[in-house]
Amino acid sequence: MEQCYQDMLQAALAPFLAAQQNQAAPVQTQTVIPPAHVEAQPASVQLSSEAKHLRDFGKYNPKTFDGSMDDPTKAQMWLTSIETIFRYMKCPDDQKVQCAVFFLEDRGTAWWETAERMLGGDVSKITWEQFKENFYAKFLSANVKHAKL
Repeated sequence: MEQCYQDMLQAALAPFLAAQQNQAAPVQTQTVIPPAHVEAQPASVQLSSEAKHLRDFGKYNPKTFDGSMDDPTKAQMWLTSIETIFRYMKCPDDQKVQCAVFFLEDRGTAWWETAERMLGGDVSKITWEQFKENFYAKFLSANVKHAKL
């Protein structure tokens, strides 16, 4: 009896299974034709030059500067370490300010926002020399004054 049931079930399912196999067969033998040669976009299109320099700069793990006035040498050490990284990575002058300000925190960021406005408000037009001059005026001379008090 069970054999009879299995035979009936197999007979009932045979057309369905055959149809499934016929549908699946073309998919299995179908060859995927790659699209016509598509030229990959150059990396420069994917990342701006500023982003690439910042990414490369970040690989050196630069320290951040929080604008602290507690230690007169802290600002100088930060700036020296930033300039050392610039030399090793051969950072173009027009990218230095943008890289450096990314690693300012707290009072350092507040100082930069004010300094940027005073220097014209366009970070891409502020030179590294202008940045350093303003940085020294704020943090090194202020640190020396603070240390003497």
